[in-house]
Amino acid sequence: MRDRLPLVVLVNGAPGSGKTTLADVLAPALNLPVLHNDALCHGIWRTRERAMELGPSSVEPFYRSMGLWLESGISFVAERTFFPGVSEPDVAGRLRPFATLVHVHCRSTQSSRRWALRMRQDPLCGENRLNTLTPLVNRLNEELAEPLDFGCPVFIVDTDDGYDPSLEILVAEIDSIYSRPRIHDLDRVPQCEP
Repeated sequence: MRDRLPLVVLVNGAPGSGKTTLADVLAPALNLPVLHNDALCHGIWRTRERAMELGPSSVEPFYRSMGLWLESGISFVAERTFFPGVSEPDVAGRLRPFATLVHVHCRSTQSSRRWALRMRQDPLCGENRLNTLTPLVNRLNEELAEPLDFGCPVFIVDTDDGYDPSLEILVAEIDSIYSRPRIHDLDRVPQCEP
């Protein structure tokens, strides 16, 4: 029997805004596993004969993975680019009834440049794919300047030069919303009496 709903920290932002990097340091700071949408995409691509034959997107595997973790009572951090006008109903129907949600929105003035650099380093991405995706990424940078409304607490993190607010402050804020579990007496360090 669960004491409370699992915590789900959704890390969102435009491509290249620092979502993956922040999720990778935020998850262990909160003692949580992390689910990366891009890792699911690469798993799909690896299974296919050619990376260009993507078939179904990663959206459904992403939500189904989160659903499995929620059913199992697992709190976690999940990161992807959530799309305006599309993702809000998905989050409202598929996550919010089963979790305590916190939204971390990454913002960077360098996101387009970071995204292009990362794509040029990706062996599955050629110049043609980069040129095809660039207009979408530019549009998302405009549309995701402000966080989406997931109906939960939101923290905006500027990732241009480190994290503002700092990782420590972000963790403390999330801990104030969803407290850490009590430690069992057997796990406590014995205190010496004076």
